[in-house]
Amino acid sequence: MQVTGPFCINHSMWYSECKFLWQCHTVLLFLLWEGMNCKEQTEALPGFSIEAPAGVRVQRGLCVRIPCNFTVGPGYTLTRDAIGIWYKGYNGFFNKSIVAASTDSSQFPDTTNGRFIFTGKVSAGDCSFSIRDAQPGDTDWYQFRLEDRDGLKFNYLGTQPSVSVTDLKEPDISPTEGLIAGEEVTLTCTAPTNCPGLSPTFTWEGSVNTERTQNHTLRHQDGNFSYWSNITFTPSPRDHNSPLTCTVTYKQESTKKNITLNVDYLNKPDIFPIKKLIAGEQVTLTCTAFGNCMETSPTLTWAGNINITNVGNYQLLQPSDNVTYVSHVTFTPSQTDHNTSLTCTVTCKGISTNHSTILDVEYLNKPDIFPIKKLIAGEQVTLTCTTFGNCMETSPTITWAGNINITNVGNYQLLQPSDNVTYVSHVTFTPSQTDHNTSLTCTVTCKGISTNHSTILDVECKS
Repeated sequence: MQVTGPFCINHSMWYSECKFLWQCHTVLLFLLWEGMNCKEQTEALPGFSIEAPAGVRVQRGLCVRIPCNFTVGPGYTLTRDAIGIWYKGYNGFFNKSIVAASTDSSQFPDTTNGRFIFTGKVSAGDCSFSIRDAQPGDTDWYQFRLEDRDGLKFNYLGTQPSVSVTDLKEPDISPTEGLIAGEEVTLTCTAPTNCPGLSPTFTWEGSVNTERTQNHTLRHQDGNFSYWSNITFTPSPRDHNSPLTCTVTYKQESTKKNITLNVDYLNKPDIFPIKKLIAGEQVTLTCTAFGNCMETSPTLTWAGNINITNVGNYQLLQPSDNVTYVSHVTFTPSQTDHNTSLTCTVTCKGISTNHSTILDVEYLNKPDIFPIKKLIAGEQVTLTCTTFGNCMETSPTITWAGNINITNVGNYQLLQPSDNVTYVSHVTFTPSQTDHNTSLTCTVTCKGISTNHSTILDVECKS
């Protein structure tokens, strides 16, 4: 290990170490030379060593600790008055480049505004120091010097740690994936520092709601700190591909991280066409939804009281890399499907959205003819045909067909409290013996819906 020899060593130190003149004649000559020139000399002296990292890196505006330990040679004992001094670089005039000292500032003025701090205990052989709010000008080599009683003054040149000040790193934002429209999420911005006493200021900017933020500080067992900020918001589809920025500001420096939000979303689906359905007539309805869930195939399902004949699903890729999801359902509605709900649900990567429609089914029940009784040939009779349905936008057509000689037909509607309709028709005729065992049919037709009922006439001769 290379160390400097005594620097302007006084005679009291020489006398205490040289008990015999023959042991000290070389040193005496050296001291005389040193005393006249008062310049530093470098010598390899046994027992004088220093251990410190060859180099450290620190981000601009942050802090770093340089651990250091040293020893002195045989015959020397460190006292409580021992002083440690760190110099920046070496130009032959150490007192002009002092950055940290273990004693008060009255003896060694503070040239770094308190940014360099001697943290070690010199009397215990600890020469550690730290730098806060590191600046580019701090990049250099550093030397340690020891001063103690009896003129003990040594400059340790064997290891001169270098400090490199680098650009300030960006903070980290996480998570950046798995954002789902409509679901609350919390993102974390972590500052790129563990410096104690250097609490940064966090600022969030973006299209999302940035009012719900909370800053945190955690002290670890090793004395280091962690600083982070949380932002909580509920993303919407319009936030997809929008920027979010976290800025971390220290005393004189700031750094920021920009991310682009990747929000998975599905718009609420739509069912069409919305039209009146006719009981007994097959129909195909379509469900469409718009979104960006393209990594997996979505699931499109239909739910309702209908009897589904067929379902077909597919995707339409848009130029913007968004997707329109399409599903067709084919079924034949019945009277019992009227006013029931039909729901289309689209599910993709944990996102689920649905839409329901109320089926409007036009129907007519099979009519009924009454009274069912024996008819008397030659005696006029009135029979009634009734059916139940919801065809109210137009007047239905009720017709009778058979071999009878119809005298009169009367048709009318009876509105029910549920807005359904009973359609009624009366037919008056005088049966003859030839009408026996012939068919009489009542047919009700409304807006393309047609239903009928037939009865066999039972005619007996008049006694």
